[in-house]
Amino acid sequence: MCGIAGYISNNPEHDPRQIVHDMLKEISHRGPDQSGIYSRKGLALGMVRLSIIDKERHDIPYEAPDGSAVIVYNGEIYNHEDIRRSYRGEYEFKTQSDAETVLCHYLKQKTSSFRDYNGMYAFAIYDGRDKEMYIVRDRAGEKPLYYVRSGDFFAFASEIKALLKLVKPIYNRECLSYEAFEFNTGEKTLFKDIYCLMPGDYLKIDRALNVTKHSYWKIWDNLTEMPDDLKKIESRLTDLLVDSILLRTKNCVHRFGTFVSGGVDSALIACIAKPDYIYTCHYPIAKDYDELHYAQLVAKKIKKRLVVVRPTQEDFRRTNRKIVYHLDTPCTWTSFSLWMLLERASRDIKVVLSGDGADEIFSGYHRYHLLNHDESIKQLEALRQYSYLIDRYYGSTVERYARIVNRCENKYNQEVVKYLEETIGDFFGRINNDHIHAMGLADFYTSMQELLQFADRINMAFHVENRAPFLDYRLIQFAFSMPSKYKIKDGVTKWILKRVAKKFIPAEIAARVDKRGFSAPVNRWFGWGKNGKYDRSEYRKHVFNEWVKVFNVETVPPAGPR
Repeated sequence: MCGIAGYISNNPEHDPRQIVHDMLKEISHRGPDQSGIYSRKGLALGMVRLSIIDKERHDIPYEAPDGSAVIVYNGEIYNHEDIRRSYRGEYEFKTQSDAETVLCHYLKQKTSSFRDYNGMYAFAIYDGRDKEMYIVRDRAGEKPLYYVRSGDFFAFASEIKALLKLVKPIYNRECLSYEAFEFNTGEKTLFKDIYCLMPGDYLKIDRALNVTKHSYWKIWDNLTEMPDDLKKIESRLTDLLVDSILLRTKNCVHRFGTFVSGGVDSALIACIAKPDYIYTCHYPIAKDYDELHYAQLVAKKIKKRLVVVRPTQEDFRRTNRKIVYHLDTPCTWTSFSLWMLLERASRDIKVVLSGDGADEIFSGYHRYHLLNHDESIKQLEALRQYSYLIDRYYGSTVERYARIVNRCENKYNQEVVKYLEETIGDFFGRINNDHIHAMGLADFYTSMQELLQFADRINMAFHVENRAPFLDYRLIQFAFSMPSKYKIKDGVTKWILKRVAKKFIPAEIAARVDKRGFSAPVNRWFGWGKNGKYDRSEYRKHVFNEWVKVFNVETVPPAGPR
């Protein structure tokens, strides 16, 4: 895992090497083991390196043997050995790094090579043959990549804070995702003029600074025909899950761990991967926050000692601004628990396996019951011919799901409602309006991106690599190709996943219909809201103000979210 940055300009007064040097200093926590910069006239690419696959020092950035191309790279490609093997005798590899494999594969296959990777990655390649640069992001969005496009330069980096060396921190009032979802997702960021490269996309930049955007992989373009055969679906899913989890225990010369929340996803990973360490976060404040019993069941099952982290109010005060700084955006309460887990786990491990993505691809969120329940009325024999009437009464599926995820202070804000309905509608339309698949698809490209941002930034703050087996592209394609009726069934979310999980995890966990995750009791600690219930308005105000202070963000006029 690493941090990358780059700068390209036609302005002779600019010093790209010094600019990239300054950008890398801002993200040095992503790569404490090594750093390096490649530069030519008007161009510089740099990276900081966290060594995971091997502990040897390499010449970085990685250059082609003939000097025709160079790559800066952040991530992990789990099938890189298979790709490398196909070039044996043709290419002179100098290291065991997957970054070098990517460069070789690009030189042979150019942009079509981007579709061949199973992993998480963000990288930039400068091809001196064509004098073009490509910046590429993985299919699910596990590894971050941000960019600035100005009149006389183009720059990119793994984290926004590095780009703030080039642009002023001004609050972007056009970033409607924050108004709508309570977090930032999509191409526009909360910082004016800084953009996020979306999952499965790449940019081509030529020396005249012309920028073109391309997509090389989206879920809706990669669905397959799947017969409605439950026995075969369950068998194939079991094989894919086991392979995806075990694949992520390789490519590592360090010990690895898992965080066990008490839910199905993390328990399944722990019981199959059998990590060196397992950790959980415990808030002994009330039953609503107590998942310790379930985490202990997992520890007993795999015969590992459970390391229990017990964060306090003082820990929250101590870490709050650090977390905001590392996230680059206003943070949520779950990021605090993750920070505390990493603070402890980083003493033991360099790699952690997480359950990110399971709720989106297998329909695990409880809110999915609302729309699914509404839609079930269309199965009534008497109403089979009345879809039009039902939608007139309830609203369309897009309108209803947009209402469910709308967290705007003013839920009637027409600008936000329009944004949500257009965003949700685009995803629903891409998957034949199957409402179960569509809810997961919309969340995959919106709310899940925020969760992945937390996972990447906080792990990187502690020099730990986060791996997410559920985001193996083969599993994603399989999950969105299966009949959606096996995702929510008999009032149970993630029905098919839980059916498979019963083979591996304690029965008591597989049968759970509730879950808390790693939510911290900040409302109870600080008296926000009534009766300790979560007060979104108070928390939103608090985290936004902290973000403004940490980055000295210009918010005038007017201050704060609308």
